[in-house]
Amino acid sequence: MGRQEIGLLLGVLLAALLREAGAVTCASASSSLPSCPDPTCNGQCIGDVGCYCNIGAIPCLPSECDPSTTPCCPVGLFWHSDASCCSDELNCEPACAIDERCTDNAGFAECVCLPDTYLHASRSDIVPTIECSSSEMTVSLKKCLLERFKYSIPDMHFTDPNCTNPTYAVVGGDVARVKAQAVPLPGVCGNNMTINTVDKKMTFSNVLYVPPDTSGGLIISSILKINFSCTYNMTMQTSLQTALRPIIGTVTLPSVNGSGTISATMAAYMSNSYTDPYTVDKTLTVGDPLYIGISTTFQDGDTFRLRADKCVASPTNSTQSGVVLISGGCAATGDTDVQIIHNGDSLEVMFKIETFAFADQSEVYMTCEISLCKNTTLDDCKVSDGR
Repeated sequence: MGRQEIGLLLGVLLAALLREAGAVTCASASSSLPSCPDPTCNGQCIGDVGCYCNIGAIPCLPSECDPSTTPCCPVGLFWHSDASCCSDELNCEPACAIDERCTDNAGFAECVCLPDTYLHASRSDIVPTIECSSSEMTVSLKKCLLERFKYSIPDMHFTDPNCTNPTYAVVGGDVARVKAQAVPLPGVCGNNMTINTVDKKMTFSNVLYVPPDTSGGLIISSILKINFSCTYNMTMQTSLQTALRPIIGTVTLPSVNGSGTISATMAAYMSNSYTDPYTVDKTLTVGDPLYIGISTTFQDGDTFRLRADKCVASPTNSTQSGVVLISGGCAATGDTDVQIIHNGDSLEVMFKIETFAFADQSEVYMTCEISLCKNTTLDDCKVSDGR
């Protein structure tokens, strides 16, 4: 390789390093606009309004901003988080997806779809992605692919057209996507709920409608109907991942160890107020009262109840052997004292035990098998030992 080629490569590398280091021309260094934090300006940034001095409503330059919520740079200047300043160099934050480009729209940076990305695509390429969680069902579609076939993204709606859940654009993975969300509750947004009593699963189904864009006068696509559903297990297992160590040990708020997309959390508390969880600086003594609480993020407390069917305490974090605390939803009979406070009458399970220890063991683990039961009548779910 000749000397001339080496010099060219070094020049390209140096330019790249300078740009990555945030070598932008900050407007604060050359502009006549005042700085917002300057006492003579005493400016502030408000919502979609921007940043202005409190004296004379003059646009000012912020020292920091959130570009996702506030157009804090004056029109014609763009925020660069890597340099923490406004600059006349075009910049979109967050960065555009690979099927978009950053453009100057009347002085504001905006990501717009690249016109050629899906030029040879067909309508069969419009494939939704479904995400199911305990709090929401999400349908996502490629934003630029919908625009390619002239669909009206703002007019997307579920079976119930009056559903207020919005659609919004995100950069998901490497392409821009639009998402529509509905809460998994019966009737919400037109949801239809079915329950499989054999497999103990419940399914919420709905339809997302994406109408064509009629603003240009020419309609090239029919309304798009996307049938989707989310299925949830009605049985779960949760456990205290950190062992109870009577006398010498501690207990902390555990992480969730559940199956399916509906999560449940078990925690140990010091009193029946269930507001004072055990932390690392607390010590348990054999015979102390211990209050166990189990809750779920599932929201439908009108239709379902949470029930602990079986709870086992073990020295080895195993459900195969140990002391049974709850069996069939009721306090198990034996040497341990268990008192059911709430089980099957809400979306929370609460019970009380007296702390015990296993011989020659310093740790006690606790695991519960829980389920969601349909609240057709309280008697179907609610259990109590009367103590």
